[in-house]
Amino acid sequence: MKEKVSSFLVILSLFLLLFPSVSSAHAYIKKSTPLENETVEKAPTEVTIKFDETIQPAFNSIKVFDSEGNRVDQKNGRIDPKQPFILKSGLKKNLPNGSYRIKWKVVSSDGHPVEGVIPFQIGEKGQDSTSLDNETKGYTPKADLIIIRWLQYLSNAFYVGLIFFYMVIVPMELRETGSVNKKFRKLISTGLILLFLSILLSLPLQATIESGYPWSVVFNFSIIENILMNTNYGQFWVIQIALLITLALLTSFIGMAESTKRGILWTCFCLGAALLLTKALTSHAAAQPNQLLTIAMDFLHLLAASIWIGSLTGFVSLLSLRKNTEIKQNYLKMIKSFSKWGLILVLFLTLTGLFASFLYIPNLSALVQTNYGKALMWKLILFLVMLLLAAVNFIKGKRGTTKGLKASLKGELTLGLLILVLSVVLTNLPTAMQSPGPFKETNIVNQGRQVTLEATPNIIGVNLFEITLKDREGKPIKDIEQIHSTFTMLEMDMGKETVSLTKTAEGKYEVKGLHFSMAGHWNVHVHVLTKSLESIDTDFKVLVGSQ
Repeated sequence: MKEKVSSFLVILSLFLLLFPSVSSAHAYIKKSTPLENETVEKAPTEVTIKFDETIQPAFNSIKVFDSEGNRVDQKNGRIDPKQPFILKSGLKKNLPNGSYRIKWKVVSSDGHPVEGVIPFQIGEKGQDSTSLDNETKGYTPKADLIIIRWLQYLSNAFYVGLIFFYMVIVPMELRETGSVNKKFRKLISTGLILLFLSILLSLPLQATIESGYPWSVVFNFSIIENILMNTNYGQFWVIQIALLITLALLTSFIGMAESTKRGILWTCFCLGAALLLTKALTSHAAAQPNQLLTIAMDFLHLLAASIWIGSLTGFVSLLSLRKNTEIKQNYLKMIKSFSKWGLILVLFLTLTGLFASFLYIPNLSALVQTNYGKALMWKLILFLVMLLLAAVNFIKGKRGTTKGLKASLKGELTLGLLILVLSVVLTNLPTAMQSPGPFKETNIVNQGRQVTLEATPNIIGVNLFEITLKDREGKPIKDIEQIHSTFTMLEMDMGKETVSLTKTAEGKYEVKGLHFSMAGHWNVHVHVLTKSLESIDTDFKVLVGSQ
């Protein structure tokens, strides 16, 4: 039975790392007017960009330039008040034929800035016209963000996890020991101080991220006021400070009021968990259609991870007290007791991770094709080693031996801290949903015939669509009269577009064009008519990225 439980834990943990918690993500373009590289016959009167989520009213801009670098917009860029996910600007009247580019910048609902350039053409291209590339880039995590956000995750985990460890895992007889109490109060006070420091620094950090200004500039009243009054992050930061002040007052009474200590500690635990909730409320989970569910799943993941890391910190901190025979025996019992809670924590982490995978992981290829996927793979490797050390520690506790326990516990905690660093990086990278990569899929139809669709690069704008036809033996199908593809946007009614493909080789056909005009889920219907008037029909579901 125990072997089955161990196997079950391994499988669940693999799922956890392959499909991580709901992570903050960047807003991305669903549709622009004009489209990327679109040629319009008549000069437009305005340009609009529609994003996948609400964008914040602070630090956004939209400018339009001609081929010589002159601004041609009316300098009235704004967010549509009725549709806060649309950024738009008016254009000067009667713009001449030529190449233009829309330069835009927004701050997504989770506080991440995203910017880019969308080129378009008015009238036919002249001989001197040059083709411009679409460009979209989000915020890349820098050292200041990684250090401050890591410190916030770590200190919150220390505070919440240590209280749980003390109240649930540490036996009553040890909680009454003076040395244990003294060490606990010291650790929890240190965690609170670090939490205060990290949250105080997080406000100017967010100002540098959203405004693009350096640290030397953001300590300015107007910039800080803009963050506090016009961003989700600023409003929740005020709540975080209020929670911290309350925690500081309650924590100061832990050692004074022994009769009410239990109630004070559980109140502190709840307030510390509330700080984790404010983190979930400013993540990308808050921008999803079903906010209650996504925020709850994100919060549960953060809480479970904090209890795990905080409890490991508690185990390591008590290592020096094992010389006492009574403490040594209780220490081994605590390890066995925590293994039961570990199963529950892994279950919570796994359920929330699997839920998030359906939101942000489009396919397995995204794990190796995107920066998000690569960071996730490193996290998986570290976690596998951490899981191995956790199993070693459980076996030592079961056998009642402490030989090598100090090194393995410290190793497990160190890996946990490194995983927190990667978690910070992951939560500030564009998710794989924004960059699913080139699409390639094969459908088997009509007596074993193979129809393969490839879409490259599989983003909004111009794509190359290639269709390969093979018979059941894998040979090219030659007797083709015509082949069409019909494109249908599944997330909104945009009508249908049908195009013919050109033969490039036996069994191979292609077309290039602006047939993906919006990011999201599309259906591509392929209709083939043979010379014997036999039809071959199949459908492909394609997730189109924005960059």
